[in-house]
Amino acid sequence: MSPKTVPTAPRKMPSSKVVRPQVVITTSPRPTPAPRHMPSPPNFYGMLQHAVKQDGHQVILAVLQHPLFAQAVIGLCNTAAAFSSTPTDRARYLGSIGWTFADQANFPLLADQKGLYDTLSATLDILDHKAATDSAAVNSFFVFADAIIKTENNRRELQCQCKAAVVSLSILFSINIFS
Repeated sequence: MSPKTVPTAPRKMPSSKVVRPQVVITTSPRPTPAPRHMPSPPNFYGMLQHAVKQDGHQVILAVLQHPLFAQAVIGLCNTAAAFSSTPTDRARYLGSIGWTFADQANFPLLADQKGLYDTLSATLDILDHKAATDSAAVNSFFVFADAIIKTENNRRELQCQCKAAVVSLSILFSINIFS
């Protein structure tokens, strides 16, 4: 009689080994440098176009984004200042941008933009003002820059007058109190 097998608990199956692929890391004798991304310079003209609303004749109807507009103007003026060319060429470059405004309603707000007054003042010093007589486009830039500078100068003068008035009133008030 053959020995009978007695039923017992189920038998465990042998665990299967999970085979993972072997990764071989090789190193080269010289590491290759990662390619560097050279950032392109900002497109100041494109920024200017995004900051304004223009009609079909490229007349600026409104400035939609004052800080972006100021940043674009500052960048364009700095670009012109970096040219190693004549003051007339710098003026022609800035005139080629298109500075014809339908009105000057935005100018007080533009004059308040940080750095714009100083940049325009410095830029006017390096340009040939005679170039404005030869070109209406160059003249438009000079009209724009002069208007911004005059607006800011008027605002600063009014601030000084207000401060002087406050000082005068405080002096008069103090004299009246102690009299």
